[in-house]
Amino acid sequence: MKKNRIGQASIIPDAIAYRIQKQCKYDWQRTLLAILMYTGERVGAVRLLRIPDVYVSSASRVVLPEITFRSETRKRAGGKDGGVRQVPISQQLREILGTYRIGGGEFLFPSPSDISKPVTVQAIDKFHRSAIARLGLESEGYSLHSYRRTFITKLYNKGVNTRTIMAITGHKSMSSLQRYIDADPQKIRDAIDEI
Repeated sequence: MKKNRIGQASIIPDAIAYRIQKQCKYDWQRTLLAILMYTGERVGAVRLLRIPDVYVSSASRVVLPEITFRSETRKRAGGKDGGVRQVPISQQLREILGTYRIGGGEFLFPSPSDISKPVTVQAIDKFHRSAIARLGLESEGYSLHSYRRTFITKLYNKGVNTRTIMAITGHKSMSSLQRYIDADPQKIRDAIDEI
């Protein structure tokens, strides 16, 4: 668990994730957190989404079948880009995106001070930590990276095979993927009971 911003981000239970979203002041904050939750992408790539990566056009609210995370926005070891990643949009996320008011500029989440630039990671982290503090959950180890760990762990716990998870998340190696999968305490107890 993450303590004082050191260590692995904790898995966020759905009920807590929804409570955090309800603490957000603005629609763009809730929508950004929903994209993190339903795609498992890193915050750095989500903040750089452009309107055509999600919608048919900036004039419509017609959501594309999948979100496109461009290669230049995705992280990969060695400083190389992470390759294009396209994630099918779930029905829950489609509903959220269908009501989102697209702002001005090319970015889905423009900076409040300059719409020609995307919102900063620092601004996202600030509102997220503020929401967590208002809920009294500072000691739980939740961070923006928790959404990626939670997404991957949920897929694994639902029985999705690791090759499919790698295809969804863009991981290139099994070892890098496995760091994201959190062991379910109940499954650990059940395994011990089998001995």
